[in-house]
Amino acid sequence: MRKTIKTPFEARAASARGATALGSASLGAAAVGAGAFGAVAIGALAIRRLAIRRGKIGHLSIEDLEVGRLRVRELVVEEQRSAPRPFEVLDGHRYVNLTTFRRGGEAVTTTIWFVRVGDNIYATTPPDSGKMKRIRNDPRVVLAPSNARGRTLGAGVGGKARVIDGAAPEGAETALREKYGLGLTLFRIFGPRNVGQVTLEVSPVETEGA
Repeated sequence: MRKTIKTPFEARAASARGATALGSASLGAAAVGAGAFGAVAIGALAIRRLAIRRGKIGHLSIEDLEVGRLRVRELVVEEQRSAPRPFEVLDGHRYVNLTTFRRGGEAVTTTIWFVRVGDNIYATTPPDSGKMKRIRNDPRVVLAPSNARGRTLGAGVGGKARVIDGAAPEGAETALREKYGLGLTLFRIFGPRNVGQVTLEVSPVETEGA
């Protein structure tokens, strides 16, 4: 076998080529490693996106979130049901004594028809009546259940009255017609102007700390 003798220059060139090859191999390995890591990262991201699409968000599923949302709704409804409604004491009665106040503070009581819709009381009375004039001057009123002759049947509840000049809130007039039927119809035909139309709203008085 013929032995090749390398000059110092050739030896250095061969060494340089070896270093270059080693560097290329290292860079190639690094590139392969980086590519593999990138592929793993991209794969993990794709899996997360797929998990989200399938309803998984971290450790909470869509079902878990839905259960939580329904529970919050139940708590809100329960709180609304347990909230005090002062005018509930008037339920089951056909008449109420409405007490209004003159400028000097003197109380004046009249017996009227009414309905409760939600938290408020609605009634029909002529807009130009004395009690409506007093309400315009002082919205403070007291409502107490009574019979047709005005005899008080229970404790009074304070409220804040408002004269309804335009259309009544939805459901108020329907509730009034359903409660008083033919009697309301006759009053509309033979009674004073605006009788049978909802002209008065009374809302509960907010207590301190509410």
